[in-house]
Amino acid sequence: MDAQVKNKVQTIIAELNAIARELDEISQGINREFKGIGAVQCASSLQSAAGKYRAVTHELRKI
Repeated sequence: MDAQVKNKVQTIIAELNAIARELDEISQGINREFKGIGAVQCASSLQSAAGKYRAVTHELRKI
């Protein structure tokens, strides 16, 4: 793989990891600040989205 392409992929991986971390932080904040089934579902959805971002980074690392 071309070095420039490899650097682009690494940049994308870093950005995806940052997004996943932010989603995790937001999810944890919702769990701390809000109560009720809606908050639980919202936090769970954010955790699911973060997991999907991590799965994409995992696949990109295989390249």
